[in-house]
Amino acid sequence: MNDMEYQNLPKCPVETTLLFLKDRECIILLGYILLGVLESSELQKMTAMSEKTYQKTLDTLWKNGLITCENGILPTELGESLKPVILTMAEWGEKYKTQQKN
Repeated sequence: MNDMEYQNLPKCPVETTLLFLKDRECIILLGYILLGVLESSELQKMTAMSEKTYQKTLDTLWKNGLITCENGILPTELGESLKPVILTMAEWGEKYKTQQKN
């Protein structure tokens, strides 16, 4: 990232993170990739995304430098760095679901 790009980043660090994750679909798809689901057909089935949405989301993750598609769909170092964020989101969601159940 050059200085000009750095200067254009939002002041809020959460907003900066969301620039990379973009939307719900990106977070869900990257989460499955980080958990080791690397087969394209399996990813699409697990996310229940339409073909168009799935391809658009893959493209967004690739353009944002979070995945590589050279030898299958793999997280990049930048993508891997988001693993604790996504795992924390999953943990929070699980706690919330458990609380609602009880």
